[in-house]
Order: sequence, then C-alpha cells, then structure tokens
Amino acid sequence: MAAPQYNYEPPAAPSSLYETPVQSIENPSLEYGPPLEAQPQNLVPRVVTPPSTSGTTAMAGMPYDFQWDVQDTDSGNTFSHVENSDGQTTQGEYRVLLPDGRTQVVKFFDNGGGFNAVVTYE
Repeated sequence: MAAPQYNYEPPAAPSSLYETPVQSIENPSLEYGPPLEAQPQNLVPRVVTPPSTSGTTAMAGMPYDFQWDVQDTDSGNTFSHVENSDGQTTQGEYRVLLPDGRTQVVKFFDNGGGFNAVVTYE
C-alpha cells in the first residue's frame, strides 16, 4: 500500500538559488567592511555611564515641555503626544485613535526609577 504510485519522480533540486558571495574567509574584500575573520565573534555591549544629576548643574536640554497632535479628517487618523520634564521627573501622555473607534490613552512618568505607564481606553 505504501509503495509509490504513478511512477512519481520528485523534481530535481535547482543547481543554484543564489549568487556566490564575493567576500569569504578565503577571499576577503574590504569594500563592505573588515574581512570576516576580523569581525568579533562575541559582541559585548558597551555600557555608558549616564550623566550625573547630582549637584547644581542641570542636564542639557532640561527643563523641556512639548506637545504635538495630528487630526487628519481624510483618513480619520487622530493622535497626540504631550510631555514635560524638569530634569528629575518626566511625565506626559499620548493618545492614539484605534481602528475599532476607541482612543488608547497612555499616561506615563519616570522619576529616575524607571518608566511607568497607565493605559486606558476611551
């Protein structure tokens, strides 16, 4: 019963699906970067120390306050973003009109302890 029927022969595998790469370990090319053997095998993240907020020196760009919104009546798209920071605490909210007609509202703040958000729907 399990014997092949109708003299079926599977199609032959293609001889080549892709062009042979120009750069290889045996034939390195510097046109697109260092040779393959020179590229690092273990990528270690570079940790950058954040700027200090202690003392009287304010962080660059602080304080700030901005807002923007889009109301495109042709497409029905409506979204907005309001945010402010005094250098210690960042807070704000953004709103997005969802396809089902609800508006997603995300109120957020970060006082140095991480991003905190409350998501509601109107």
